[in-house]
Amino acid sequence: MSETTISPAPTSGTPDAADELVAMRNRVRFYRARSEQLQYALDHRLPIEQAKGVLAERYQIDIDSAFELLRSFCRNNNMKIHDVARTLVEQPSEGAQRVSC
Repeated sequence: MSETTISPAPTSGTPDAADELVAMRNRVRFYRARSEQLQYALDHRLPIEQAKGVLAERYQIDIDSAFELLRSFCRNNNMKIHDVARTLVEQPSEGAQRVSC
């Protein structure tokens, strides 16, 4: 997503206050949307990282192998990785039955 600003051609050499206000509102909307996108990504990435740690510890494998295990399980079972990771972290005993080698 790229930032879009409105820059009207000033007639008197100075920007109009209304144009500045519109440009400022556009910037606020842009940064609010970006903030929401980043928060969404963070909220969904954290359980995945935690689940990788759980699997790495449980199966004595490295983090990359844990992610591959999680990813292949999700692909084979047509499940979203975030949902499986969250279950694995929140309910480890149930997650142990769902994600197995």
